[in-house]
Order: sequence, then structure tokens, then C-alpha cells
Amino acid sequence: MTAYFILTYDIADPEQYAKYNPGSNELTGSTIAKHGGELLAATNEGLQLDGHDADIKVVLQFPSRSAAQAWVDDPDYAPAKAIRLASTKNLNAFIVDKL
Repeated sequence: MTAYFILTYDIADPEQYAKYNPGSNELTGSTIAKHGGELLAATNEGLQLDGHDADIKVVLQFPSRSAAQAWVDDPDYAPAKAIRLASTKNLNAFIVDKL
């Protein structure tokens, strides 16, 4: 069953974050593809309806919840993920199944 990885966050350290985006975009994209994923949206734009308006909003599609989780846990993605985690705040990440 298709699953979505949904991520929102604010950039806390722009200089460090630049090492993730755009610095690690190739690595991130290749590891997403390795698990059958596809980038559907990654933007600082969006219509805020409720809650906190995060700087960045990301939606990835994977063939299954386990594929999405495998990407999150992929050791090849770990260096890029560490940069993202170290340079952001107010992070919210979810894996949700398509109904």
C-alpha cells in the first residue's frame, strides 16, 4: 500500500542547512529512489490553514510504509539526515498510509 513521508521544519542554522539543501540533494534523491520513493513536493511555499507555518514542507511517496521507513533508516542517507537534524528546529515527520 502506498505511503507518504510528510516532513515540516524550520531552518535554525542557514549556513549548516546549505550543506543539506542544496549540498546533499543528490544523495537524498538517490536514496529516496533506491527505496522506490518519489519527491512530490519540497517547498517553502504553501497556504497555512492551522498551526505553525514551517519554513519547509516536504511530501515523499513510497510504495509502502516499510519502504518509507527503510529510507528513513538507510545508512547511506544518515550523513545528510544528520545535517538536516542539526540545522533545523520545530521538526515534524510522519509516515502515513494512503487510504
